[in-house]
Amino acid sequence: MPYLPQWIEGKEVGTGTRDGNTRYEAIRNYLLANDIGDNPTVLDLGAWNGYFSRRLAEDFDAHCTAVDDTPELQPYPGVTVINRRLAADEITGPYDVVIAMSVLHHLDNWRQYLDAILAAGKVVFLEVAIPDESLPKAKAHNSSKAIMRAVKAKKLGGTVIAETPGYDFSHLRPLIVVDQRPAVEEQEDVEPQDN
Repeated sequence: MPYLPQWIEGKEVGTGTRDGNTRYEAIRNYLLANDIGDNPTVLDLGAWNGYFSRRLAEDFDAHCTAVDDTPELQPYPGVTVINRRLAADEITGPYDVVIAMSVLHHLDNWRQYLDAILAAGKVVFLEVAIPDESLPKAKAHNSSKAIMRAVKAKKLGGTVIAETPGYDFSHLRPLIVVDQRPAVEEQEDVEPQDN
């Protein structure tokens, strides 16, 4: 069974070992509630088959760059593909949105990647594994708490916006958003003065 279902022309096709829709809807809802603007740029690291990029391209008319070394990742309207893993120093922005869904716990040098990801995106979504999941292939399996501490230590306001299903629904992974855009201050309406 593939990791994620596919997204083709507005429809979820097939199944995957990981849920795509619940995770995507949390991202979509945040972006809708916190105006991302028109035609946002998106970097999707560890994109697998491009599920999230494809949906963002369709829903937000986003210009997405999907990155993964799997052959399942293919170009799609609005989605440019990089079919290899990027080194941390190759992750450069700025992007309006950066997504790293269940990526960091697969990397020995996750701190360098975290720094690069945070520097590259205005709004960053990070999904991290939890320590009691069975993930024998993950290199930094127990990094979830450390990643969250690292985000908070940078005083970036990382907030858990959803608990997303792991490989089974009894393991819920935190989906963290770090919104680094400057706060928009409400401007008072000023009455024009007659001279």
